[in-house]
Amino acid sequence: MPSHRLTVRAGGMRLALAGSGVAEVIRPPRMTRVPNGPPGLLGIMPLRGTVLPVLSLRQLLDAAAPVDAPVEASVEASVERIVVLRHDPPLGLAVDAVESFLALDGPAPPVQARLLLEDGEDAEALDLAAILRARFAMTARAARGRAAPGLQVGTGPAAPARRDQAFLAFTLAGQDFALPLDSVAEVLALPGFIAALPQTEEILLGVFTLRDAVLPALSLRLLLGLPHRPPTGREQVVVTQVVGQRMALVVDRISTILRVAPDRLGPAPSLFNTGGGEARIDRVLRQADGRGVVAILSPAGLLADDRVAAQLAAVDQQKDESMATAASPLAVARERLLVIRLGSESYGLPIGAVDEVVRRPDTLVRLPKAPDYVRGLLNLRGRVIPVIDQRRRFGLAGDSEAAERIIVLTLGGLQAGFTVDAVTEILEVAAEDILPAPQLAGTGAGQFDRAIERDGRVILLIDPAALLNQAEADLLRDLAASPSTA
Repeated sequence: MPSHRLTVRAGGMRLALAGSGVAEVIRPPRMTRVPNGPPGLLGIMPLRGTVLPVLSLRQLLDAAAPVDAPVEASVEASVERIVVLRHDPPLGLAVDAVESFLALDGPAPPVQARLLLEDGEDAEALDLAAILRARFAMTARAARGRAAPGLQVGTGPAAPARRDQAFLAFTLAGQDFALPLDSVAEVLALPGFIAALPQTEEILLGVFTLRDAVLPALSLRLLLGLPHRPPTGREQVVVTQVVGQRMALVVDRISTILRVAPDRLGPAPSLFNTGGGEARIDRVLRQADGRGVVAILSPAGLLADDRVAAQLAAVDQQKDESMATAASPLAVARERLLVIRLGSESYGLPIGAVDEVVRRPDTLVRLPKAPDYVRGLLNLRGRVIPVIDQRRRFGLAGDSEAAERIIVLTLGGLQAGFTVDAVTEILEVAAEDILPAPQLAGTGAGQFDRAIERDGRVILLIDPAALLNQAEADLLRDLAASPSTA
């Protein structure tokens, strides 16, 4: 059987790889950057059910570059092809160009073992495995030194009491509303195309398909008797599930996740619920600092509303039976994830690890002796919590002041906040669709343990227990408890 050689160019160098060690050659797709990743790592990409790390061959071969040098924009811009290697685990090499793929008369270099650096008539053998070990060894040692020693999430004394209740808050016509978080399956942007159905009321905007299920999209504005507004394209959809029935409620904007004690909840005034059907608002939440109240909607009440029941029946009659899976109970194990945005990248957190999501206040109490990644202290209903600048923790460029939200988590008995630019989605994902993250040394000391693929992109999932190590947690606990911050 003839052997083959793949010849590529990277950074002005001409190199050859054994054809038997190459799985395929592809065009570079959109890649997800890995914060605090190893040198030469351009990012990761989805590839047929796996998450493939992509390394810059040019930077791997640049012996003059510092080990911790970031990948320059010019390096990424010059990438024309990605060579997927038969490596364990698989990895991709980003190259400037592919020149040829030729059959050889003699034996090829051993699979995965060598690159041939070709210069005129001479060819110098380079050990690819040794290059990878040398470039990542220092980072691997540093990562082991920073690794978090198993902080537990949400189990310490600072964790919210078990009787606290969680709600997803959103706005409609400038007013604050919320739904119990356990009734929310997903949150996503309003789809660009919604199919209208004939002979239906105005509250039914139409139907759309979400992963092979047909969902009715209902205007929550109209359902609650609020002024109608033509779609702006910025609306979001809250997918709720009540007794096996799924429906999509269109809201103006998702606001926060609230976790509150029952004594802050009170009965809804009777004037909140007028018209036919069951009560749609059954409680109100008194907000702190005189910010008014949040009307808590009853998912069962919404489903039992006469108009909603009629529109759902109309949808069931008109949709194709082959797509009528929206109202069927889900039999597979699923996990809900909170998707956050930092710069141009999205990351996920298990929603069960999140205490709440709050708006970033205009000012935080500064701590002059704190590490540079600590933005300050936040007084959250009488609890003083340190706030971490997550952009700095991830080594991301950009304006940290753009952060609009603070994600509050409890780590090893310490309640801490992490600034993010925005909370964009809540996703419900089948357990079988969650992929392991690539195990590369230096990738943020293991902060990303899993990943999912959505619309051709990879969303890295953050391991909450790895956000802080024990020493950092102890330091922040001491800072928050110091007399100067009391």
